[in-house]
Amino acid sequence: MLRYLQIAAAALTAWLMTGSAAHADYRFCNKTSYVLDGAIAFETEGAVKSRGWVRILPGECSPVLQGDVAEQDYFVFARSIDAHAGRVKYFSGNTQFCTLEDDFEIEGGGQCALRGYDSADFLRVRTKAGKDWSTTFAEASEYSEDQARIAAVQRLLKDNGFALNRIDGIAARNTLRAVEAFQRSANVAVTGRIDANLLEQLVERATEEQKAAGLDLCNRTDTLVWAALGYRNGEDEVSSGWVRIEPGNCRKAIKGKLDQEAYYVYAEGVDDAGAIARGTEGAMIWSGGDSFCIKTTRFEIKGRQRCAARGFDERGFMKIETDGKPLRRLDFDRPPAL
Repeated sequence: MLRYLQIAAAALTAWLMTGSAAHADYRFCNKTSYVLDGAIAFETEGAVKSRGWVRILPGECSPVLQGDVAEQDYFVFARSIDAHAGRVKYFSGNTQFCTLEDDFEIEGGGQCALRGYDSADFLRVRTKAGKDWSTTFAEASEYSEDQARIAAVQRLLKDNGFALNRIDGIAARNTLRAVEAFQRSANVAVTGRIDANLLEQLVERATEEQKAAGLDLCNRTDTLVWAALGYRNGEDEVSSGWVRIEPGNCRKAIKGKLDQEAYYVYAEGVDDAGAIARGTEGAMIWSGGDSFCIKTTRFEIKGRQRCAARGFDERGFMKIETDGKPLRRLDFDRPPAL
């Protein structure tokens, strides 16, 4: 029996279907041209729990929950991995659950930021009781498993700087030549074979490429830091947030080579109660002289004028010059003097 459901996220669609897997599992399947990380939320023993991440290669399925599937509401979410160039692609809904950047299992679905967690909007899936259930994420092009795998290889080749005109899921001569060129550059056996091993090699190389570009925000304090960004998107000046940065860790706030002369950053250190933390030199706030609009929940706001009149707060952001470099890193150590 097949069930269809559209997910409104980055022009991607998803189909939910029951299958006949040999094992009792809830599985995520990937028919997109992106390598995905997936998460699931559900109720168990009267408590809500969210869990992630499971890596789903294109053309493959991965178990996200083991055991028989109950007749109940599950909530699913997926995102493209950071190895891909461009903006992250999301498969999402409108029910918020808590997440973390790394693997997680979190009880409770509310007040995520106050509890120090990230959050994401999950899509509700109503299952029927049985031995297995599959949620398949797919693009509008409706790739088969093999086509999705080929399309993902094409996308990752482009992410690694190899010239391909199109991503179409067809293993034509130019695609196979690019595969062989990549294998030679990676000093691995030149087989031209498109399989999971090739995908993993491409992901590894693309991940290294992404590390060498973008805007990294690093937390050198012993408190949790939340950061917001200001930047230009076409003709619009935009602010967005929040980026969660754990003590001693860095987050890639902007992916890819920095193509603007400057970006803008505002950040707050918070204590265990979610209030702004205070250090030896006062409130742990990193700010500057360029005003942008913000709000306390996750946001993306066009325009930096009339913040209060539009229902937003206003904060001063620090200006970060790129100096023509593809990579910049900003360390949050002690807040700058105002």
